Amino acid sequence: MPRTFLLAAACAAFACMPAGASQQCEGPLKRDARDFSAVGDGSQIYDKRSHLIWMRCVEDQTWNGSMCVANDPEAVNPGPRLTFQQAKALAVSKSTSEEHWRVPSRKELLTLREPNCYNPSLNLTLFPTKPAWSSDGAFWTSTPEGKGVSLVSAIGSSDAWATTDEGSTNHVRLVRTPSSSSKK
Repeated sequence: MPRTFLLAAACAAFACMPAGASQQCEGPLKRDARDFSAVGDGSQIYDKRSHLIWMRCVEDQTWNGSMCVANDPEAVNPGPRLTFQQAKALAVSKSTSEEHWRVPSRKELLTLREPNCYNPSLNLTLFPTKPAWSSDGAFWTSTPEGKGVSLVSAIGSSDAWATTDEGSTNHVRLVRTPSSSSKK
């Protein structure tokens, strides 16, 4: 069976977990609060190791001052699911003269991964989400794979990644390089 198919199947299997499933961690966390600082109202977070600023919430979640809350708490996955072109357009629409948002590379997205955790494989202290499972899913990256096909990385239920067609729909967590005024 091709590796891409196996990874996609594993990712799909985890994404179908019931909404009540909770994060499991088997060992110490790779990253902690000392590696990050909140930016502005806390809806953005600065990674001191990678020197990147991340949206704390995935698209279709709202930062309430202490956590990301799914706009639809009954949804099985975060939303909306966007095509690659829509994800890029979203980044442009959220950008300002100071904040240039973009779809992260695979390497950048994987810096958020907690290798000892799953459902999601994300530090929920740094990226608090209610319900916790709403950070699961496959996310677009800007890393090309093959002939113009974009890579999808799952920083959610599993640590899998797989190639997909740009017309497929997936989730997005935007990133930006800090301007000198936004570093903490």
